[in-house]
Amino acid sequence: MDPERPAVLTLAELRQDPEIQPVFMSEQEPEYAGELAVAKRFCERWRGDADFRARMEKDPRGTLEQAGVPFGADELRPLYDAQAVGPPSRLVRRVWALHQEKVAWRESLRQQMELTSPGLNAWRRRQIRRCAWQLATGNSEAIVHPPAAFELARGCSVGCWFCGVSAPKLTDLWLATPENRQLWREVLEVVMEICGPAAGHAFLYWATDPMDNPDYEQFCVDFHSVTGQFPQTTTALALKNVERTRALLKLSQQYGSPLDRFSVLTLRQLLQIHEQFTPLELLRVELVTQNKESLGARSAAGKALSRLDPETAHATTIACVSGFLFNLPDRRVRLVSPCPSSPRWPDGYRVHGEATFSHAGQLREVLLEWSNRPTRLGLQEVPCFREDLRLVPREGGFRLQDKSRGVDFHSRGYAGMQQLGELISEGIYTVEQLCLKMEQEPAETLLALQEMYIAALFEDLL
Repeated sequence: MDPERPAVLTLAELRQDPEIQPVFMSEQEPEYAGELAVAKRFCERWRGDADFRARMEKDPRGTLEQAGVPFGADELRPLYDAQAVGPPSRLVRRVWALHQEKVAWRESLRQQMELTSPGLNAWRRRQIRRCAWQLATGNSEAIVHPPAAFELARGCSVGCWFCGVSAPKLTDLWLATPENRQLWREVLEVVMEICGPAAGHAFLYWATDPMDNPDYEQFCVDFHSVTGQFPQTTTALALKNVERTRALLKLSQQYGSPLDRFSVLTLRQLLQIHEQFTPLELLRVELVTQNKESLGARSAAGKALSRLDPETAHATTIACVSGFLFNLPDRRVRLVSPCPSSPRWPDGYRVHGEATFSHAGQLREVLLEWSNRPTRLGLQEVPCFREDLRLVPREGGFRLQDKSRGVDFHSRGYAGMQQLGELISEGIYTVEQLCLKMEQEPAETLLALQEMYIAALFEDLL
């Protein structure tokens, strides 16, 4: 079970509770924050430590005392016992409320983020719809689809065997020299021009660890200066220099970043993080427990594909950007979007375009070209259903089906739906030819095709 995830109560119900205070992006009373932070730490220990879970089942009171948790087992029970009955305690409701706040924030970002470029914004929306179909519900709901990510290094020093984006070994760092900082600000200004305020939701890592770069904090401050927001940090190197990490958390909070994350690779690392940082210091830090004892599932993508059991591992992704992926040492940019890992896209993201640039003006031309995407189907486009979809003819229509779900198209909205589906599946007719082949009015055919296009059902027209 996930101890932070409420089984029943919604955020609206929790917000009506007079004993609940907003936490995620707000200040709260010190006593409230302190108790909640300790309860959050209990959840992290439960999720990441199998021995702790076993001892809780046998001797909850003694285990909590030994762990220094100043709460009774009954007060915490719904956080670790799926069979718990009775109303949850105030403390449990507060833990659930924090989780629900984060989920609500994430959902609002995905749904309300709008890009300045109409074509790029429509393209991002199609990727969201495609991911909602292709990825498991929990995976797709966790993806915000920010418009950009920036690598400040070539490779990563951590070397996680399960790296979902197959990070190579660290070979180069992009340092904050005067020349690099000038280019950095110019690159950010170009991204802001095309994406607008949504660019502030980008982050400064990918197949890299941000803390590898000794100038990471300076790049973050510059990012805030240009975009008005401070980037979220996810690092597996929280313990490499504890005082630096502690200072970064303070800087992040000072500039208003709502959330940071520590990747936890071993149980020993989890225990050391709990030893080095107070619960209050980690109240706005998610611990992503990737250690073997953790209840958290690893994503079957990248390096993990060859190590996980194919019978139990489901193709997924840790990629989350629908937009521009930069590597600054190489001065390379790619247009990417998340997808299930596959032989074609083993790292769990599609590459829709790739280019290099030597200066910001050249980058601007590339990004403008990529962003100048149609919001409607052109008459000379050749629509064909996505390769993961199978067409099943039905009376008066057809069904598009993948391994786990499907959607029906029937004649109630368009009388020639079955024929239209069969013609599209051949993948040889332009939109204009489809309109001429159908007995229905061309405008009706075009409307039916446009609806499928917006739903991201066509393979090469995403």
